[in-house]
Amino acid sequence: MRPALRIGLLLLAAGVLTPGRAQAQQTTVSATSQPPPSPQQLVTCSSVSGERKVCTADTAAGVALLRSTGRASCLLGKTWGYDDKGIWVFDGCGGEFAVGSTHEASGGNDFLGTFEPYGQFRTHLASFDDTTEVQDNATRVGINFRTRGAIQMFVGTEWGVNLVQSSSQFNLDAAGPGEFGQVSSVTSTPFIARLGFIGIDFGPAGRVGVGKQWSTHYDVASYTTDRFNVFGGQGTQTYVAGTDGGATGTGRADRVVNYRNKIAKILDVGLQAQFRGAEKNGVGGSAQVTILPGVKVGAAFTHTNFAQATRDGIQGLDENADYAAVGTRIDWKYLEVGFVFTHQSSGDMVQVPFGATTRNVAFNANGSELFVRAKAGPLAVIGGYTQQSPTDTDPLLDPQFNASYVILGGEWFVGSKAKVYTESKLDLDTVSATGAPAGSVFTIGFRYDFSWKISHK
Repeated sequence: MRPALRIGLLLLAAGVLTPGRAQAQQTTVSATSQPPPSPQQLVTCSSVSGERKVCTADTAAGVALLRSTGRASCLLGKTWGYDDKGIWVFDGCGGEFAVGSTHEASGGNDFLGTFEPYGQFRTHLASFDDTTEVQDNATRVGINFRTRGAIQMFVGTEWGVNLVQSSSQFNLDAAGPGEFGQVSSVTSTPFIARLGFIGIDFGPAGRVGVGKQWSTHYDVASYTTDRFNVFGGQGTQTYVAGTDGGATGTGRADRVVNYRNKIAKILDVGLQAQFRGAEKNGVGGSAQVTILPGVKVGAAFTHTNFAQATRDGIQGLDENADYAAVGTRIDWKYLEVGFVFTHQSSGDMVQVPFGATTRNVAFNANGSELFVRAKAGPLAVIGGYTQQSPTDTDPLLDPQFNASYVILGGEWFVGSKAKVYTESKLDLDTVSATGAPAGSVFTIGFRYDFSWKISHK
């Protein structure tokens, strides 16, 4: 009986325990088979004082405010909220909002940071000098990363994409990197490096970035330059000597360490140090004050050192370069205005014929630029003026050498990020360095901007 009793007890145990085990296995399989929570999409939405703005988003699963970035506080139900059409912000509120599952946004430990691919696709048809040509217009793509937390690390990279091989580029922002002393007006490579940087954001203590990034000169020059669809930038003296302003530290500055901070929500400061090797360093700084909601004034100064070999190879380049800029910017609901005045000494150069060869010649200049955009629904009208007046020019340069032209255009937004534009440069009395008059240019083109932010682990 004892063996039979043992067998019976074993069978009874098997009958009792096996269903539990099977149920546990089923529960485990069911738990592991569930897909992990998908990362939520991040939407950036901001408004100016007195304005209500709606940013399209899928809000069916809820919205959470991750970080406030605007001039005013964001209060749910008062200055921000959401409905079935998207997220709305009002009266200076701005921020980064998580839509979809808010599991990670509400403090999940697996949420490391944000990943943001972005870009601009733009091309146009240009008519100039009895010629009509399809041209690229500074198309670019990029990626930004940012961690979460009180102290955040950020990384960014951007490439210019040459969609169309063309013989002329009217957009100075399309210029690629190059040394001061080399002039090239044609972008022939399919990709060029525009930006590449890494840094740390300390929150109220400011942020530090290292690499190829926008300069402190551009903090003020951006009031006008690059706000046009095609033209502009020459009066701000940002993209000098046929380059992207990398070597001079005025545009997409090469090998710089930048510090930026916003103090008391009204003062933006920037400091810059450039380290390009022996004899090729530089320093710069900027300050901007918000005097009224949507109204800002600023000033910037940059000093750039050139290597002795560079000064020896450029006529008239007897000293290092200095760049100064002052300006004001207005951003209201239906009106945008920007004005910048600049002065540079030994900060720009051109190539002129000299016998059977060409010679690089440096010059000093004053510049000014005006930008105006008036908006009404999906339509906008653009106007502006650009002037660059060289001073103390070299005898090799024509005494009438200068740039002076009016910019007129219009925009039709067929979507929030897509538009058809037309822009014309109406020349006044521009004379090239060799004495040749310039002509007017007409363009009509298309532009599509895209960007989205998602969380990543």
